[in-house]
Amino acid sequence: MFDSWFQPRQQTVLDWLQTLHRHPETGFEEHETAAFVAKTLLSFGIEVETGIGGTGVVGTLVGSEGAGRRIGLRAELDALPMTEESGLPYASEIPDRFHGCGHDGHMVTLLTAAQYLSENRNFTGTVHFIFQPAEELLTGAAAMIADGLLERFPCDEVYALHNLPGMGLGQVGIPESVALSSSDNIDIVIHAKGTHGSAPQTGQDAVLAAAMLITSIQQATTRVIDARETGVISFGAIHGGTARNILPERLDLSGTMRTYDVAVRDRLARVIEDCCRATESIYGVRIECSVQSMVPAALNNSETNEAVYASAERIVGAQNVMAKARPIMASEDFSLLQARVPGTYFFVGNTGQYPHHPAFVFDPSIISVGAGVFVDLVNTRGQLVNTAPKV
Repeated sequence: MFDSWFQPRQQTVLDWLQTLHRHPETGFEEHETAAFVAKTLLSFGIEVETGIGGTGVVGTLVGSEGAGRRIGLRAELDALPMTEESGLPYASEIPDRFHGCGHDGHMVTLLTAAQYLSENRNFTGTVHFIFQPAEELLTGAAAMIADGLLERFPCDEVYALHNLPGMGLGQVGIPESVALSSSDNIDIVIHAKGTHGSAPQTGQDAVLAAAMLITSIQQATTRVIDARETGVISFGAIHGGTARNILPERLDLSGTMRTYDVAVRDRLARVIEDCCRATESIYGVRIECSVQSMVPAALNNSETNEAVYASAERIVGAQNVMAKARPIMASEDFSLLQARVPGTYFFVGNTGQYPHHPAFVFDPSIISVGAGVFVDLVNTRGQLVNTAPKV
């Protein structure tokens, strides 16, 4: 039924995708994007509220058969601060802005589900279509929650999806428990007595200290956690120095730490601190170190997992559904919603480059898969009023 409805609307859906892709906006700056989403939802006759948590949008639709179970479906509004190299005819028109993670496709997937449900309201249940800002900053969900998201739009369960290159195109993968890792920001500042590069003995070498510190952290990580556990620390930015022959007085390191387990996270945080103190002792520098927890791991609920599996099976067939898909080490602030409301985060197979690559492309053919699963979840879960799953 959904497929027959979707087929004549494919061009409209593609137009939405191309419009959003051409005009990407980064976290908490998604004003035009939010306006497009709100206008589109309103055109379906869906009740809309805007400005939630800054630029967030929520559309609410009640089935004609009664309010029933309250289902939250979430998509992300924001793009990345990077240059696109996809070669698409509808490539980004905004310098250094690119929907390189597929959030444009996720928005269109949710809009497609919203349109179908608005035109086929003979279901029991209440649907909240949640369009969240600043997922890439890992702060948008917190902003919406702080602005009363779950009080104003209470949900009995929540769902979100993400495209995933490496899975078969259009396949659905449902991690059994942990779907995504936690995320911590690492910020380190090395203070040193700068000097001439030809006479390092007259000062302190912050660059060498940084090199040793990074190496020590990476080596120690493999020695202090069980090899069967999962944890990864990566430094993506080093800033310091002004000339090749001057040892700088300051050097800044920025990185991330990702784990599936709180105990592993805490142990690795101690490793970072210990390595900083050891580096101070060896090189005579002074080191400031901060490990800031951003979001917990995304934990899927067993009952909502079963619901997604059943819906996906009806949409793409059992042969295209993986009930125990491997989690990934990326992080998502959807986990903050899951910490409050039972829910499932699942994957839909994509092709091409991995998200955040400059040549990443969201394949439009998977929109009908995600939208179909969302629609089926509403049609089957909304009527189960008194069986809300436990967190």
